[in-house]
Amino acid sequence: MHCAENAGNRAARFITLMTATDQLEKSPPSFPPATYADWRATVEQELKGVPLEKKLVTRTPEGIDVQPLYRREDAAALKLTAAPGEPPYLRGARRPDERGRRWEACTEPSEYEFSPLPALALAMTRPGKDAPVRADPLGWLASHGSLPMPLALCFHDVAEGMQEAEKAGLSARLVGIGAHLWHEGGATAVQELAFALATGAEYWRRLLDRAVAPAQIAAHTHLGFAVGVDFFMEIAKLRAARVLWAKMTGAFGADAGAQKVFIAVRTAAWDKTLYDSHVNLLRVTTEALSAVVGGADAIDIRPYDEVTGEPTELGKRMSRNLHAILAEEFSFEHQIDPAGGAWYVEVLTAQLARKAWTLFQEVESRGGMAQAVLTGFPQSLVAKAAEDKQALVDTRRHPILGTTAQPNLREEPRNAPRAGAVDRARRKSAPKSIKSFSALQAAAAKRTTLPTLRIAWTQKREAGPTAPALRLARAAGGFETVRRTGDDFLTRTGKRARVFLVRMGPPKQHKARADFAAGFFAIAGFEIDGRKSFATAEEAAGAAAASGAAIAVLCSTDDTYPQLAPVFARRIKAARPALVVVLAGHPGEREQEFRTAGFDEFIHLRSNVRATLAQLQRLAGVLP
Repeated sequence: MHCAENAGNRAARFITLMTATDQLEKSPPSFPPATYADWRATVEQELKGVPLEKKLVTRTPEGIDVQPLYRREDAAALKLTAAPGEPPYLRGARRPDERGRRWEACTEPSEYEFSPLPALALAMTRPGKDAPVRADPLGWLASHGSLPMPLALCFHDVAEGMQEAEKAGLSARLVGIGAHLWHEGGATAVQELAFALATGAEYWRRLLDRAVAPAQIAAHTHLGFAVGVDFFMEIAKLRAARVLWAKMTGAFGADAGAQKVFIAVRTAAWDKTLYDSHVNLLRVTTEALSAVVGGADAIDIRPYDEVTGEPTELGKRMSRNLHAILAEEFSFEHQIDPAGGAWYVEVLTAQLARKAWTLFQEVESRGGMAQAVLTGFPQSLVAKAAEDKQALVDTRRHPILGTTAQPNLREEPRNAPRAGAVDRARRKSAPKSIKSFSALQAAAAKRTTLPTLRIAWTQKREAGPTAPALRLARAAGGFETVRRTGDDFLTRTGKRARVFLVRMGPPKQHKARADFAAGFFAIAGFEIDGRKSFATAEEAAGAAAASGAAIAVLCSTDDTYPQLAPVFARRIKAARPALVVVLAGHPGEREQEFRTAGFDEFIHLRSNVRATLAQLQRLAGVLP
């Protein structure tokens, strides 16, 4: 009886709820819908007079203003009528009936060569029908600064390699465009796209001149990108790449099928860190997700600890597992263009494509990508972009977790990855010279190494061109050098160099700057000391001089510094001249006065953190 009554009550409540819902659908709410003007008025009210554009609009390195809100109207002018699998492949090359076809999971990074024939000959000695050989002579020239053979001969080898691969029944994408190099050099997404497109145009021109058909070039093309942690920008980059490629190849006479491009993606090295390397696992996860959502055809998720030079089995396993998690647990293998229709992504894709096409046209106006690389044009643009990005890192406006923000001083000191030494024995034992592909195959069958085959293939040939070399580096590299200096001091002496924080007055007077200073010095491996507050400059100076620390940092307010700081610094220098004295705060117009009193350095929000810490390590005797 009790159960029947409960069931009856539940049924009655359900009927009442459905009736109410039906009435709501028939009678819309009486309050009016919120408009964009209403939203903006509310936001500006919350900002208390600060312009929305100044507070909430973000300027990217690509020169794009990212808005805080995107609406249907923002994407209204875009032509978004093509379906997945249709030109210009904005929504990917897969058709809706191809759901379930997963991206290729790569376990080894694609290697890019100046000439494909030595690598192709070696690949033919291995089982399987896939030859991971990518010929990217312009990428090699930009990254190495020289080519071992003339550029024209490189393209002759590419055309011959296509014929040899097809005769052997190999699935080989020999035309490699390693746009990841520009990313690792610090390029913006616009520069990556433009230079990838310009490289592709150069290769198509040269191969068409050698009577290679557009469909054959397309079948052998491998476009490689690196993806970083700017999630939506990387998604838009891959979507824009397909559209731009279709436009460029269409101009060369490629039909709709030949306008497709195989895009292979690897997680970037630029943003990875040596310290607190487990954070890299979070980074590669978001990067891999960008690649999946952006529609990459092949994805190489690099091990989170690869930056050490020797990735562990755990690191490799986690990378493999990420493919399965994204494909199966999150069902992305069943999704086609999951970001399609998102107003922000669509607008960002269009903006990137327009800017990249403009830069591509500038490269073409300079004679094409080969001429541009020889003169150093793309290298100089990327160097400037890298400098701008590094400035944001060095001033901590773009913090790096575990390195420039919240470093872990309990972490064991890490060794930097060692650069591989040249194996001179290989050069001595290399064959005198090889002039034909059949001879390369014969040498490869004897288990000759790729470097040896390269040497033999280029011996007695005319030397190739030279060009300014692209500088490849990681954003955290400079900070890691500073941290290793601090760790080396610990190894030599058995203790870390100490910083004594001088806290003046009550907590509200010193806490903000003391916390800032503690985080600032921890980046370089300094141990932080000093929890006591002081009432007078004389008392504080005496405690700092007696602390045994290498550096003393005065922490107070701008209002107190004019009277407090000179007395404090003079007392310390009189008692202990070698003690490095630092002011937490910007000295403004009093900098010279404070330096005359004895302050050695100033730390504040506008500091170049890396350069300042390196200077303080020198002053404090942390360097050997």
